[in-house]
Amino acid sequence: MRRRLVKALAALVALVVVIPAAAYWYVRQSLPAVDASVAVAGIAAPVEIVRDADAVPHIFAATRLDALFGLGYVHAQDRLWQMEFQRRVGFGRLSEIFGAATIAQDRFLRTVGYGRAARSAWAGLAAESQAAINAYVAGVNAFLAAHKGRALPPEFALLRFEPEPWKPEDVIVWVKMMAWDLSANYAFELLRRDLTNAVGAERAAQLMPPLGNGGPDILSSLDMPWRRATKRASALPGPIASAARVPNASDAFATALTGGNQTVADFLMGGTRSEAIGSNNWVVDGSLTASGKPLLANDPHLATRLPSTWYLAHMSAGDFDVIGATLPGAPAVALGRNRFIAWGATNVAADVQDLYRERLDESGRFAEFEGRQEPLRTIAEAIQVKGGAAVNLTVRLTRHGPLVSDAINANNAESRRDPKPGPIEPLALRWTALDQDDGTVSAFLALNRSHDWNDFTGALRQLVVPSQNFVYADIDGHIGYYAPGRIPIRASGDGSTPAEGWSGAAEWTGWIPFDELPHAYDPPEHMIVTANNRPTPGDYPYLLGLEWPEPYRAARITARLHEHSKMTPDDFASIQADTFSLQARDLLGLLLARVKPVDASDAQAVAMLRQWNGDARGDSAAAAIYESWFLRLAPALVGDELGPLALRSYESRFSSITRMLRHVLASNDSPWCDDVRTPARETCEDAVSIALQQATAQLRAQLGDEMNRWRWDGVHRAVFPHQGLDAVRFLRPIVSRSVPTGGDWSTVDVGPVSADQPFEQRQVPGYRQIIDLSDRNDSRFLADIGQSGHPLSVHYDDFLSDWRAVRYRPMRTSRSAIDGATSGRLELVPVAARR
Repeated sequence: MRRRLVKALAALVALVVVIPAAAYWYVRQSLPAVDASVAVAGIAAPVEIVRDADAVPHIFAATRLDALFGLGYVHAQDRLWQMEFQRRVGFGRLSEIFGAATIAQDRFLRTVGYGRAARSAWAGLAAESQAAINAYVAGVNAFLAAHKGRALPPEFALLRFEPEPWKPEDVIVWVKMMAWDLSANYAFELLRRDLTNAVGAERAAQLMPPLGNGGPDILSSLDMPWRRATKRASALPGPIASAARVPNASDAFATALTGGNQTVADFLMGGTRSEAIGSNNWVVDGSLTASGKPLLANDPHLATRLPSTWYLAHMSAGDFDVIGATLPGAPAVALGRNRFIAWGATNVAADVQDLYRERLDESGRFAEFEGRQEPLRTIAEAIQVKGGAAVNLTVRLTRHGPLVSDAINANNAESRRDPKPGPIEPLALRWTALDQDDGTVSAFLALNRSHDWNDFTGALRQLVVPSQNFVYADIDGHIGYYAPGRIPIRASGDGSTPAEGWSGAAEWTGWIPFDELPHAYDPPEHMIVTANNRPTPGDYPYLLGLEWPEPYRAARITARLHEHSKMTPDDFASIQADTFSLQARDLLGLLLARVKPVDASDAQAVAMLRQWNGDARGDSAAAAIYESWFLRLAPALVGDELGPLALRSYESRFSSITRMLRHVLASNDSPWCDDVRTPARETCEDAVSIALQQATAQLRAQLGDEMNRWRWDGVHRAVFPHQGLDAVRFLRPIVSRSVPTGGDWSTVDVGPVSADQPFEQRQVPGYRQIIDLSDRNDSRFLADIGQSGHPLSVHYDDFLSDWRAVRYRPMRTSRSAIDGATSGRLELVPVAARR
């Protein structure tokens, strides 16, 4: 008996202590060496990599190509799993490691053809760009060659595979995927069509009214002396044409893409679920700063993920000296500065995607165009599935692009959802990123080497997609703005709904000429602000797009800039941390005029809102009440007529909802307020009051009955899921993170929530920079999580608390500052030098 007890205790000790300790020891073997000397092939001279106190690598090399090699090496050291996951997303090769669960996602990815587009773009790049990418890829492969088995990040051991060597196309494909993340116009086209099917053309237009003329545009007419007074290339949006009753296309798309790996689903659907996919940036010249030199700020807003989208890095090789935010898997600083210039970017929201409704013949091998039958091009794809048979598919392409409806319908046919979405009509995707030539990577490589405005704009001429609002500043005191990219000119129409592919009436006929894209240099206002607001006023001769958010962030930034006459980096930091909600101020008066509290709790909520100043700080009870109330308004007012499927697509379109609410609540008896499901006629007061009651009930359930103790950050959290492993429940506490946050979708320190995941923030300002071009160089930056992708690294999440508090790390560029705060020195030595 005693012997059995001893054995049982020994087994328990092994289970509780020995096995976890062994697993911990095993995983620690894959932490990268940051203090070492390593012989590698592919560099001309030694490369020194000094990691500072914040784990930011400073790569010192004799040549630019050697510096790019070093960047590839440190990306692989710190983010290899992220890079592997991303390239598998881009090429639709997830099922090789995740099994049958991701077949549907691979089918969609292969059908769109990000990988095919990456291969063709690589083949068309100039030799200089290919040399730079090859140098970067060589750095990645130098790390891979020396790291196998337990030396690889733990995700590879868990999924039991090792990565293949990197190829140049792997770099291009992730740039394509980032373009997808920032080019979600197809979703607006489907939504307009679905709303029209649900309530008719006239009422659909009331639900998605265009942006008015009250908010600030990026440029004024004074900023555009180069504009031509010509007729617009495309008509402005008018009433939406009626559509025949068809299955809900938005829901069919969403259903087909949200199964499988949740991180991939969030990525594929991220741009359609929230209006926070965008960014803020602004720049002021020396006349408005204490130093007499320009200041520039930028904070891009992208989907949450862990590791972070961004990786901070510095490369130095003679005149080539650049620092800022990089994208693991890409060989350039995307946002930052060099010795001569600084830049930042926000999304233009240009309409560079169109869906075309196609008429196919009975065989499915021909599509009608201008009265004749054109043969479809077909491409065979084979999806390899871990633990299962390969899935073969035939991708069909019309003159407009891949028939994405094939993937959507096939995925939904295999869906376990009951009822399954009905099949949607043949839809082809036309998108600039799928064109054979794409110099976007070349643009960023050239931008990193730019010395002045001419170099800068010359680099941007090569950018194809995604179109970005670039702000610029240089050490000579100049500031500027450009919105580059291929933005189509249409023969007719505005791209707001799926077009007839058979008529030829909505074909793309060319691009807006680069010299006529929105731009400004040393504007008379001495400042430039972009926050995804409309780039140009109404007399601009081309149609850039339609889906501009309400310009609350731009208005707030501009107002804050006018508070100061001699600005400092600290003033810019205060603006990046601003959580004042102009949207709440805009709507709250209309809501309070309509609400009729139904009980004492709602009366208390109304009283607190009347005293609220509109600051959506994390510790504000009133902010929690307002934000919860706003989420309930669209379902209360229009959910009865839209039905659950159309409402699901509409309720996250916060700008459209805000415009609709302004109109509805300003009228005396809007038909939207009546619930058509009941015999009585409800008023707007009824709908608004019911929404408030539902909001406070939800907050009581989550925060308790003491309303005065409620906090917005008590329910509002930024959630950072691990790429690939968040779905594994026992691993989630180890690999994923979340923190309480403030702000809302309209605040400068943006804090949106997803309508389908109430109070969870899944789009964030994942990188912040403030760049000071004075000799003092009080520049600063910070990413959202940490530098390392390894869960056992101290740098896995050490940025998170500072990110939440909007505290920065210094952007060190001088050798003395770097050497004074080091956490590691790694030397890469040419193999020949060791012989």
